[in-house]
Amino acid sequence: MKLIALLLSLIATSAYCETLHLEKAATGKVRQSVQIRYADHDEVQRYRVNIQGAWIKGSCSSAGMGNLQALLLDMNFDGNADLWVTGYTDSQGRIRCSDVWLWDTKAGKYRFDKPLSAIPNLEISIPARQIEGGIGNCGCAAQCFYEDRYAWRENILTTIARREQDCERYREYRLNENNDLVLIKDEIIDTGKPDRRESENNTLYDWRNHAQTMRKSGE
Repeated sequence: MKLIALLLSLIATSAYCETLHLEKAATGKVRQSVQIRYADHDEVQRYRVNIQGAWIKGSCSSAGMGNLQALLLDMNFDGNADLWVTGYTDSQGRIRCSDVWLWDTKAGKYRFDKPLSAIPNLEISIPARQIEGGIGNCGCAAQCFYEDRYAWRENILTTIARREQDCERYREYRLNENNDLVLIKDEIIDTGKPDRRESENNTLYDWRNHAQTMRKSGE
């Protein structure tokens, strides 16, 4: 079950005010209620979160598809509720950004998590204890996409699988016995040639770099 429900809509205001208190979690124990302030400016909604008395500006914003959404949810499956703020970054609703603030038990506060926050269209599966994300349409008449699956391994977010397709090829990647992401399927598609080939190998692959090159400028 993917939890995109129970999100609390951040109502539009003209300045950072009207503090929103989040005290109930969809999953995980709430160690400290979260305070958020939000604002609209030039048709873009932004927010700030209170971390130990300091109001910190979030990086995720929403435009064109509605307000930012906030949820308390255990994002790293440690039993504690974390803060997830998400919103759409383009008017077509293709790309949804996320800011994830994980609860730091030792420090007694929320800390911004860059790896989780960098995943576009972030989704979480509580029963499978997995996290997913990717871009569903990056060009080629909606034939271009990539999807990644993640899992927590010793408190480190690890990519465990990847599917991607560009204008001419479809590829799949999986972790090998050395925990390296390797290419397991490479299929030529849509080339206008009668021969469509598949291959299997164990070549290491720089998926992070390829994820950037697959996107159009501005996405």
